[in-house]
Order: sequence, then C-alpha cells, then structure tokens
Amino acid sequence: AYRSTKLDSKSTQDTEVQQRQEDDVQVGTKEYYSGFISRKIDEEPEERITGDAVLVPTLKFVGGFAAVLIVLFFGFLASNGLI
Repeated sequence: AYRSTKLDSKSTQDTEVQQRQEDDVQVGTKEYYSGFISRKIDEEPEERITGDAVLVPTLKFVGGFAAVLIVLFFGFLASNGLI
C-alpha cells in the first residue's frame, strides 16, 4: 500500500502553484487583451465576490467619512460660537 508523505504533499503543492502561475496571464500582453473579446458576457468568474465581502468595507468607509464630517461640522459651529 502507498502512504503519502510530507514530501509528496510538498510536491503536489508545488505542482498546484506552478499550474496557477501558468494559468495567470501578464497584464498588457496580447493574450490578456484577447480575453476581453473572446470571453462570454455571461461567464461566471472562478472566485465570486459575495455581498459581505463588499458591504463591510463599504460601511466602514462611509462610517469613517460621516464621523469626519460630523467633527468638522461641530468644529465649525464651535468656532462661530453657535454651541
């Protein structure tokens, strides 16, 4: 019977990394730009971005921006003796 070793799993990982690197296309090459034309519009990406991955950073950004605006607003009011 064959037993897997750490060396085997390392070699498998190296092969997977090498395969991913071969699949990557350099930006600006002819192959990169041909993908814009040959790819179907309804084709799904391999890694789909979920709403949670976008929503949380967006809310953090909006919250921080709102806090800065509130501080500036109250600073304006205080500098003019309105509070």
